[in-house]
Amino acid sequence: MRRPNQLRIAALLSVGVSLIFALLITFIVFFLLGREGRLGFASFNARGLLEGLTFVISYSFALLYSRNALHLPSPLLLSFGLIAPPSAARAAAEVPVVDAAASLHTLMDNRIVIVEEKGVPIGITGVRRERISSWDELAKVDAAVAVTELRSLLAREPLVVVMRDNAAIGIITQEMYLAGLWGSI
Repeated sequence: MRRPNQLRIAALLSVGVSLIFALLITFIVFFLLGREGRLGFASFNARGLLEGLTFVISYSFALLYSRNALHLPSPLLLSFGLIAPPSAARAAAEVPVVDAAASLHTLMDNRIVIVEEKGVPIGITGVRRERISSWDELAKVDAAVAVTELRSLLAREPLVVVMRDNAAIGIITQEMYLAGLWGSI
């Protein structure tokens, strides 16, 4: 899974390659039209408009191709990598960690609770009704991963545990992920 900085670099390179591709295609069209195209404020002509249209279309298709090939979020690509998604650590919600004996009392105050036994996490309760989900069954990701990289994982799992140095720092649920993308649900 990629980190936000890796996504930024991929978006910047993708935009640069798309721009070079569009300029090359436009340059070829310029030569095919007999070097007569002028697209400026002083004089317009049909060949110049065709060159401009060629640039816009080839640049758009190159961006679409690179977005699909590299699996980049559109806002990241359209901002030239300036607006990157947050890391999983920034998006994660803190979850109380309780001893197995006290999990029921804490569950009344919180929707989801990490349950420990003798300082070792054994599972999460509150995900599935009246059951502790085993710690080994849960999906876990590194805190530095970009939150957009969790899309395929959250399509299969109800939540993801965000880990830093083998310690749980929070969770991201499907509802949190969707609310972050499309506003409050």
